[in-house]
This record gives sequence, structure tokens and C-alpha cells, in this order.
Amino acid sequence: MKNYLIPLLALLIVSCGDSRPEPTYDEMLNDVVLNFNVGTVGGDSVLKNFVKKAQADSVARQYSNPTMKEEMMFALISDYIDAGQVDNAQHLYDNMLKYAAQEYGKVCQMTAMTYKEKAHLYERVGDLDNAIQMMQKSAEVFKKLPKNDINYYKDAEEFIRRWEEQKSKQAANNIISFSYKQPINGYKVFGTAIEDLEFGYYYYDLTLTFCHIDTGQEFSVYGGHVMSREKMEFDDNLAYPDNKDGDVIQSPDYDIPFFFADLDFDGKDELITDLFPYGGSQRNVGAFTSIYKIKNGKAINATEYFTNKSEIFKSIDQYFFFVNNARKEIILYSDGGVINFGWKIYKFNNGEYIYDRHIRCDYNTGSSSYIVTVLSPQGEPIKSFTVGEDQFNRDQWNY
Repeated sequence: MKNYLIPLLALLIVSCGDSRPEPTYDEMLNDVVLNFNVGTVGGDSVLKNFVKKAQADSVARQYSNPTMKEEMMFALISDYIDAGQVDNAQHLYDNMLKYAAQEYGKVCQMTAMTYKEKAHLYERVGDLDNAIQMMQKSAEVFKKLPKNDINYYKDAEEFIRRWEEQKSKQAANNIISFSYKQPINGYKVFGTAIEDLEFGYYYYDLTLTFCHIDTGQEFSVYGGHVMSREKMEFDDNLAYPDNKDGDVIQSPDYDIPFFFADLDFDGKDELITDLFPYGGSQRNVGAFTSIYKIKNGKAINATEYFTNKSEIFKSIDQYFFFVNNARKEIILYSDGGVINFGWKIYKFNNGEYIYDRHIRCDYNTGSSSYIVTVLSPQGEPIKSFTVGEDQFNRDQWNY
């Protein structure tokens, strides 16, 4: 079972436990498949893989206990989310609510947490009305539960306050609409900007909407903040820069709040957005702080997955972050200036991102050439060579 489900199950056990004859591991798995996974559509492959993993989980089988069934239920929902089958996941959350009411009553930690998870899933796909509604239901239940470390009433109230405030701003027409004039990665992109004086003068809070030019499927995500002294900079004819150089993708600079790149080299681009001004690691650039996988026309937040995989995804700087598709490498450029600079290279291999080498470059103004030194992750020189400026510009991402 997935490790991140364990803390949630621990919360549920505290408030919802009781004693009853213990079913076997296989009986619990069979119950989840036949009686919990009802009403889903087109999820056969997800269910098949779930059963295969559960049957092969010798550790879970060895330490099986009555709460294992509920862990299986949440794990199955998580698998549907990972597969981009959000509708099936929401349906199983509804089944979980029925289960909680039957087993523990409507005022229960499981009920409160399930509504909370439903709200966050709606938030991920940009359905804010339903997100607020589900979090209100979660808050109602939390309010009736004992006040302790596992009561998230205040978190639920803050979630509701934040998104209702944004809706109020929109209702007051304190909104600026904008769009990009050309399709980007197969999407027509448009959005809204709301002035955010709490963040700072001239800063705008962005919501981005992506509409696929072929299927018409549409989703919205939070785009972060940009700075604009003139509202006229937002219009319906914005240009998107060309950030591709052959097989290399470069993160955009200035106030471009998103880009696409295949971060896990599976042939499908991720959406990278949620721009935080001045949040980068160098030169006062901003940082992109959210990563989405797009599955079945919906954006699924995968930030935690990637940042757990590698520290490099915590440093997606504007302008200085590169993806080399041909070599399956992630590059973070270190701008030391015109004369001395370099970059770190993380190589993707068997699902892992390994810090492979550091490239250091020293520019010789007299000969218009570069001394290139390849260093190991420990900083030890591997090789050094001199190349002319034209050759350097042509081959630099292959060093």
C-alpha cells in the first residue's frame, strides 16, 4: 500500500474504531473489489492493477488487521486519481461516505476527512464551487468532533474563506481577462488576473484555463502571481515565447506564468505553473512551484510526486531551468555572469533522477573561446577542453 495513505488511516482509526471478528486479508480485498468498487466506469485496468499489487503485498498480508480494508479502499481511490480517472475517484469517495455512515455514524472522522479529500480533488481540477461545497460539509462534521490535533476544522474554514474571497473579487468585477493569440502545446490558453494588494503593489493573482483545440476539453489551474504596472499588459492578444531549441525546453522568463515539458520522459508533457515572483534560487527570478499531469483532459497535481523524486524540482527557476529530451536530463543553470557560469545536470535513469555532473564554463574574451570543465557530483574534474564560441553554442547541452 502507498505510504502516504497510512497517516490518514491512523486518523480514522482513532475516531472510528470498534471490535468485531477479524476477516482475512483476501476476504477484505474481495469485499473492496465487489462491494466498494461499485458504480465506476471504464476503470477495469486500474482495478486489475490494484488487485495485482494488493495480492503481491506480502507485508500488508503479514500484518493484516481489521483496518486494512479501509486502507485498501483509500488506496484504490488513490490509484484512480493517479490514472487521471477523477470521476471514478469522486464516486468512490461517495461510496466511502456511505460506508462511514453505516459503520460509524455520520459524525465521524472518516466522514470529515472524506469530504475534505473530495474538496481538494475538486480544487485540483478547477471546480471551485464544488470544492467549497465539499469543504463546508467537512467543516460541519469537524465542528462536532472533539477538538484535538486531528481536527482540521480551522484548516477547512481557511480553505473556504480563501476561495470565497476570490469568488467575491470576481463578482465585484475586479477581474482582468487575457488570452494568448496562438495555441500552446495543443491548447487555447486564457485566464483571469485579480489585483492582489496583500501580496504587493502591482501584483496580480492568476487563474489559467486550458482548452484543448481538438477535443474541447477544458481545465483550470492556479497560475500564481505576476507583476504588471499597467493593466493594459493583460489583453486578448498575448504572445507566448518560443522556448524550444531542438530537443531542449527552457523555462520562460519575465511574466510568462506556465510552460510545458516532459519531466519524466514518458512522451507526455507536464504543465508547470504557479509562478512565485522572486522565489527562484538566483538573479531575483521567479520560481514555478506546481507541476500537473494531464490525464483524460484533467489536470492532476503531481508536485509532491516530483519533489519527492528529486530536489531539482524544488528549483524550477524562470529562465534557468532546462529539459533535454534527447538525453533525458534535467538541467539547472547557474548564472555566475558573462565570464564564469555553469549548470548542474540530473540524469533520468530507471525512474530516478541522479545528480550526474556539473559543467563549469570560463569565457576567454581574447580568443572568444570557452574552457569547459566537466566535474563529478563531488566537484572532482573529469575532463576539460577548449572550444570556440560557435561550437559551444551548438553543443553546450551535450557536454
